[in-house]
Amino acid sequence: MLSHRVRLAVPVSLALLLVPRPAAAFFEDLCVSKAGKFETCIEPFSACKVKPSVGSACPVELQQATALAARPRPGRSMIHADATYFLAQALGYRADVAYWIAAYDEVTDLTRYAPIDQCGVQASEKNSGRRFITATFNGFQRTNTKTDGPLYHYTLAFSPNGDGTDVHGASGVQAVYPLRFPAPGYPAIDDIYQGTLYNLRQWAMQPTNAPGLLCAAGFTEPNGPSHFSGARCLAGAPIRGTVPVLSSFNFGPKIEAQTGPKLLDNANGPVTVDQLEAWLRDPKRTQGVLWKDAAAPPVPVQLARIGLYLHTLQDTASHATYCGDDAPSPPGGDDSGTYMALEKDGVRLVFGRGCATSPHVAGHVEETGTGDAPLPLRDYTALDATLDELIVFGNAVAKPNGWLATPDLLPPDVAGGKSARGQSAAELETLLVGALVSGRPGTRGERYRSGVVTAPLQVIDPVERLHKMNAAIGDYSKQLGVPLEPMPGNSTNANDKSACFQVNKEK
Repeated sequence: MLSHRVRLAVPVSLALLLVPRPAAAFFEDLCVSKAGKFETCIEPFSACKVKPSVGSACPVELQQATALAARPRPGRSMIHADATYFLAQALGYRADVAYWIAAYDEVTDLTRYAPIDQCGVQASEKNSGRRFITATFNGFQRTNTKTDGPLYHYTLAFSPNGDGTDVHGASGVQAVYPLRFPAPGYPAIDDIYQGTLYNLRQWAMQPTNAPGLLCAAGFTEPNGPSHFSGARCLAGAPIRGTVPVLSSFNFGPKIEAQTGPKLLDNANGPVTVDQLEAWLRDPKRTQGVLWKDAAAPPVPVQLARIGLYLHTLQDTASHATYCGDDAPSPPGGDDSGTYMALEKDGVRLVFGRGCATSPHVAGHVEETGTGDAPLPLRDYTALDATLDELIVFGNAVAKPNGWLATPDLLPPDVAGGKSARGQSAAELETLLVGALVSGRPGTRGERYRSGVVTAPLQVIDPVERLHKMNAAIGDYSKQLGVPLEPMPGNSTNANDKSACFQVNKEK
């Protein structure tokens, strides 16, 4: 588990104070320079002249994180995008369906996802990648503090008693295993403590294109002891809190939103999330279609919804060990802990020291490029949960809609049932995500060895990391005897430039 404190050099501290935005969960690890060359977004620990202690980052990493926050570059998180895409195809999803799930996973961070090919070229209206660009909306954006957007990255546990002591500790809700607490079993996202995730999940798992109910931060009218499973959204209560930039000061971006229907976008006035399907069908907003369907229909709203949900699920695991588990200090201490509470004057958001930028940066630089060392536990946890939820969605939504290319790869459930090829969810997790090396699952002390999908994420160089992931898709495709495909603009052959986006020739 990461230390909740990281000491910063004074210049970096001042720079961070000037950046009015919370950092990302699962930082972009594949970035492109202005010259169109792949480069490291934030240097891995191997680049530090003096190796930092566990839970801390060296100055070059902190400086690069500050620069990335202030001036984002074209890039993506290979966990949110490439790994999610690979897992979906490994479960039998069609390549176009898998792509749009991964693309809208990234929209949660970026507001608009324009993929980058293996030549370092980003999709644009001027090249052939334009048909892979998503619609643009900022309601889930990690930096949009005028909405509840940050709360889909920092998923705060709800505290019924109002002081946070009921959501932490051995009997509380612990975020690193979001699907297994408070009671073992699946699914165990509860509607009392884990309300934001619960409300988002039920919206994302709808089999039809009906708008459903998605509420700001998940808050509904009360339904017994639950504030997240009612029939209507809670109306008009302020949502307020400050995301800390430095752990020693109550300073940072102030979230000022209100409960009610979830906003899809507020760039030009409020638009609620029930308009998501209309935006996906509007060719002025996106040219995205299911290109493997003969009718080439617009991207179905169900795929965007599950992508948005998977991102929040992955971020819940990512933030857990330094933010989600940040408990209030004993009486007399100075850490308020991390949670949210419903009071007479609205929703109070409380962020503890563990959510501050310094431990945040220290955590994310560990999540890819680990070299010979395994990935941190939260990577395996996040992707295990992703695979489970893709199995649930695959059976409830993708299969009935004809979105599977190879149905015999999909297990019927996550509770032990086996696919037509004889594999259960647990066996696929071991093969694709990671095999347990030591410890017992659920104890937080376990260690894993990377699997087919996660092994490429350990590669230090970002260009090689991308090529290893593409090659892994090709190798697994041969193993299955099924034509799995790399992401658009990519090839299993690192030297194949014909796969890259081409400049439009029409006038």
